[in-house]
Amino acid sequence: MSFGGYHHGMPHGAGGIGAHFQRPINWSALGKFDTITPPVQKHLQKVYATLSGGLLAAGLGALIDSKHHVAGMGTQLGLFGAIIGLMFIHDVFNRLAVFHAAGLLMGINLGPLLAQVAFYRPDIILTALLGTAMIFVSFSAAALVAKRRHFLYLGGVLGSAISILCSMRMLNFFMGGTLSAGLFAVELYGGLAMFMAYIIFDTQMIIEDAHSGRRDFVAHALELLVDFVGVFVRLLVILQRNAQKREEDERRRRR
Repeated sequence: MSFGGYHHGMPHGAGGIGAHFQRPINWSALGKFDTITPPVQKHLQKVYATLSGGLLAAGLGALIDSKHHVAGMGTQLGLFGAIIGLMFIHDVFNRLAVFHAAGLLMGINLGPLLAQVAFYRPDIILTALLGTAMIFVSFSAAALVAKRRHFLYLGGVLGSAISILCSMRMLNFFMGGTLSAGLFAVELYGGLAMFMAYIIFDTQMIIEDAHSGRRDFVAHALELLVDFVGVFVRLLVILQRNAQKREEDERRRRR
C-alpha cells in the first residue's frame, strides 16, 4: 500500500479439522528464505530497522501529546507535508530525518484517541498494541515465506476496497457524521481487514522492488509504518467498542 474482507470457510466435518491438525509440521521450512537473495535480505534488514525507529518516534509523539496536547490541524498538515516531502528529498540522512518526523507526527495525531481510550480502559491500549504486533509479524512472515508475486494479485482488490471505504467516508462527511452503526461497522472491520491484507501486499511489493533494484528503504519503511498504524487504530477502536458493549449488557442484566 502506498498509504492502511477475508473469506472465512469452515470444514464440513470434524474429520477435516482432525486431518488438518494431524498433518506433520515441516520445521525446517520455517525461516527458510531461499527465494530472497542476500542483497534483498540486507535491504529488508534496513527496512525493518527503519520501521522500528519510526514506531519509536510514534510512541514518543503519543507521549508528547499526552503531556502537552499539541495534536491538531497543524500536526495533521505537518504529517501530510512530511510524507509528500519524502518524494522530493534524495539525501538519505535528510530522508531519515523526515521519516522519523512523520512517525513523530503520527504518534501526536494518535494522542487524542489514545487519551480517550486511556481514560476509559488503559489496558486496551496495550492489548491493541500487542495484537497489532502479532498480526504484523504473522502477516509479514507469510509474505516472506510465500512464493514471489504470490500475493501481488491483492493490489487490484485492495485498490477497490480503498475506493469503497473512501466513498463511505465522504458520504459520512456530507451527511454530517450521521453514518449508521451498520455502515460504521463495515468501515471499521473492512478497514482492519484491508490494512492486514496490505501488510502482505506491501511486503511482497518491497521484495519485488528490491529484486528490481529499487531499494528505497525509507519509502518502504513508511509504507509498513502506515499499515501498522492503520491496523492499530482500528483494532483499538474495535476493542474499546466491544468493552463498552459488554459493560452495557452487564448493566442491563443487573436491572
